[in-house]
This record gives sequence, C-alpha cells and structure tokens, in this order.
Amino acid sequence: MRLNGAVVVITGASSGIGAATALAFARRGARLELGARRLEKLNAVAEKCRKAGSPDVNVRLLDVGQRASARAFIAATLRDHERLDVLVNNAGVGWMGRAHEMPEEKVDELIATNLKGVINTTSSALPWMLERRRGVIINVASVVGFRPSPYSAVYSATKHAVVGFSHALRGELSGTGVKVCVVYPGVTGGTEFFKAPDQPIGFQYPAWWVANLVVRTARYPRRDAMVFPLRLADVAEPVFGGLMDHAIGEVRRRSVPD
Repeated sequence: MRLNGAVVVITGASSGIGAATALAFARRGARLELGARRLEKLNAVAEKCRKAGSPDVNVRLLDVGQRASARAFIAATLRDHERLDVLVNNAGVGWMGRAHEMPEEKVDELIATNLKGVINTTSSALPWMLERRRGVIINVASVVGFRPSPYSAVYSATKHAVVGFSHALRGELSGTGVKVCVVYPGVTGGTEFFKAPDQPIGFQYPAWWVANLVVRTARYPRRDAMVFPLRLADVAEPVFGGLMDHAIGEVRRRSVPD
C-alpha cells in the first residue's frame, strides 16, 4: 500500500505506541484521523504530526469501549475523506497484580477497551472496506497474546481474545481484498501502561520501534508481526533514522492471503 495520501485511523493516539505510530505515518505523508479519551494530549500529538509532514490531521474524542462512540468516529472519518485505508486498533489499558485482587471495575475496563474496542471500531469500518474491496486492519495485541504473563491474567486474556478475533476474522474476509494483521509488541517504554514505577519490568522497546513495525505492516500486510528482540533499538534511531524501517524483523513473514 502507498502511504503517501492514505487515510489512516489510529485509536489510543494520545500517548505511547499510538502517538508514536501517528508520527511514523505522518512522516510518510498519510492523512490521519486520531482518536482518544484525552483531547488535550491528542491535540499536542496532532500538532507534531502536522509538523512531521501529514497534510491532514483530525482529532476526536473517542471511547472505543462504547459502540456509539466508535461508530461516530468512523462515520466522521468517512465524511472527512470518503475513504478509509488503514485502521490501527491500538487503544488499550493494563493492570498488574494478583487476579483475585483486581477490582471489578478494572476487569470491565480492560475487557471494554482492549477487546470490545477492537470489535467496535472494526465492525464500524468493515462495511465500507468490504464495499470497496480494500483496506488494512492492524490490531495491536501483545506478546502475552500467545505467552500469558503472571500478574496480568485479565490483560493476557484480552490480548488472547484479540488474536483469536483477528485470526477468525481473517478467514471470514478471505478473498474480499481486506487484510487483517496482528502486531505483537513486547514491553514498551515511554508509555503510561505501567503504573507501578518500583516494579522491575526488564528491557523495554522504545515506542517508535513498535510504531515503525505498524507502518511496515500497513505497507506490506502479513498475518502476524512481532518486534524482533534487538537491544540496540534505544540508540539506533538517532543514528539511522528512517533506515531503521529496514532493520525491523518479524517472527512470521507470511503475507495475508487475498
């Protein structure tokens, strides 16, 4: 897919991977529709995207866990552009601790945002994509989507569900021209995901590293894409810049079948 001028929708774009992904697409000249629950931070990201080269950036309040909000967000995108080329389902929340100590409201929030959010935005965008027989849907899951992590049981469950939803949907859409891809980030730094600063979490990938993988997946859709474990990531970007696109590895390089 040519990204220059493409219409790219990104959820959870106010910080972390979402904000970095917006900037990565902006540098390639994509038109952006950014959604999140924090409008002030979203506007700051949008301004950076305009300076980075995006010819058109729109921001909207979005709660992906609410079907009406997701539908309104996609409908506004189609009013703005009459097209939708790439949907990046990035919005997500986390919680760490023992499963039996997790508050019920946090369980509901994780399921609503991490799983229902993907379903809500995807089901809202699919009719248009199917009618025009084109489009790429990228669901940002996690490595815990195939290797569950202790102390994040519910989060792991939601990401397993996202992977299952994506793979099943891919089968439904075979032959339609619409691609469904899953990106599996590891622990990512520069985000607001981890709320316990005294908890050791080991090596972290920079958000821009994951963002470049999302962009590459949009250009060359494939079934699954995982950030390759290269620890030079935190120092390579200032040196090599855009050339790092070509240094990103994926565990599986299979293209999504038509």
